[in-house]
Amino acid sequence: MKTKASMVFFILVLILAGCNTTIDTEKEQTAQVAEETFKNNNDKGKEEAGNIRFYLPFGAEIEKESSNNIIITKSSNTFILFTNPQEDKDSDLLYKMAINDKESLVKHGTFKGDNRLGYYVIKKLENTEEYELVIGVGGTKVTTQSELEDLADHAEMMMKMATSVKHNE
Repeated sequence: MKTKASMVFFILVLILAGCNTTIDTEKEQTAQVAEETFKNNNDKGKEEAGNIRFYLPFGAEIEKESSNNIIITKSSNTFILFTNPQEDKDSDLLYKMAINDKESLVKHGTFKGDNRLGYYVIKKLENTEEYELVIGVGGTKVTTQSELEDLADHAEMMMKMATSVKHNE
């Protein structure tokens, strides 16, 4: 009887471990997806809001816009696209500001190409199971709160938005 209970317990532990993604796996996948999307994204901005044109993912809607911020919803997720037209595509100002709070940082990084600086920042949100994800290119960043298993998917979509931003003259 004891052996049977031990065997059932062991199988349950294996099942739970197999279904549960870890932060280590997810943060590495998120970093990889962000960099690949930064380097390979060719999506053109067709959506206009304020003085910018950008890529808006299928199923996403603009909820509110101001001169520098656009609030976007997709399903139950909210994304904030911020752009500073005074900052170039290779600026690191927004990246440095995003990594300022060292205690909550989980992983962050940058990559360069075509006179642009791309970056990602993953922070653990206090008193919750969610993470803050910041994806950007120079003076443009997209921010959201995300469940662990959604980080990589959100990173891809957010980088597509960030890389596509064009300021109207």
